[in-house]
Amino acid sequence: MPELPEVEVIRRDLNETIVGLTIDSVQARDEMVLVGVTPRQFARRLSGRQILDIRRWGKVLIIELSGGVCLLVHLRMTGRLYPVPADQTLPDHTRAVFHLSNGQRLLFVNPRRLGRLEIADSNRLTEAKMLQKMGMDALSDEVDEQVVGEMLRPHSIALKQWLLDQTHIAGLGNIYASEILHRCRIHPDALANSLDPKAVRKLLRAIRRVLDEAIKWRGTTVSDYVTGRGVPGAFQKRLRVYGREGKRCRRRNCRDTIVRTTHAGRSTYYCPRCQPVPR
Repeated sequence: MPELPEVEVIRRDLNETIVGLTIDSVQARDEMVLVGVTPRQFARRLSGRQILDIRRWGKVLIIELSGGVCLLVHLRMTGRLYPVPADQTLPDHTRAVFHLSNGQRLLFVNPRRLGRLEIADSNRLTEAKMLQKMGMDALSDEVDEQVVGEMLRPHSIALKQWLLDQTHIAGLGNIYASEILHRCRIHPDALANSLDPKAVRKLLRAIRRVLDEAIKWRGTTVSDYVTGRGVPGAFQKRLRVYGREGKRCRRRNCRDTIVRTTHAGRSTYYCPRCQPVPR
C-alpha cells in the first residue's frame, strides 16, 4: 500500500497541481530513501528543472523533468507525496522537500523509510533500479487474455501469490488481489496454471473493473494513504472482502461470512461460498 489505484490518483492530482512548475531547490533530509546518490547530488541534479509530466508504471510514479531527467518515486507501504503551502509545518517523517516556483512545497513523507527516490535518464528508463524486471502495467492495453494466459501457464503457485509478483503484472498488491479474486469467484489457492481461457477472461475483467472503481473512489485508505491533495480515499467503504473477516459477504444472495488466511505471511480474505476450494 499504496497500490496502483492510489498511485494513479496521486498522479492525476499532481498533474493538475504541479506540472509546469519549476523545482527551485530540494532538501533531501534522509539519505536512506535515495537510490544511488547522496543528498547533495540529489538536490543539485533536480534543482532548476521544470516539471513537464507525471506518468506511472505499476506502483511507481515517473516525474518527467526538463533536461532529459526523470524522478522516480516508489511510495512503498507508508509513502505520501503531496504539495503544501510554504508556511505549513512539516509533518513528522518528511524525507524530502521540493520547493516549487509557485511558493508551495512538494513533500515526500515516509514513516517507515521504505519508500525510494531515484533519478533516471528519460531515454533509459528501463535501466532504472525501480523499473528493472517490472512486468506490464495492470491497466495497459497490452495485458490481454492471450498474454495473461501465456504468463500464467508456467506457474504452479497459488494465484494470489502470482498476482502479487510485480514481474508478472505491475501494480497489484494485497488489498486489490483479494478484491479481484472475489469478483471473479476464484479461490486464492487456485493454481495459476490451472485457469482455463474462460477463467482467465474473468480474471482480466475483474482486474480492470476493481482498479477502475478504486480509482473512481480515490483509492483505499486503511492506514497512511492520502491522495495527491493530502486527503484520504474512499474505496475502503466499498471493499467486499479485504479486512472483513467474520462479516457477511457483500455479494447479492450470499449469506456466508468472509474468512481470513495467509499467503507468504500476507493476509488473504475470501468468501468460501463464492470462491470454493479448487478441485
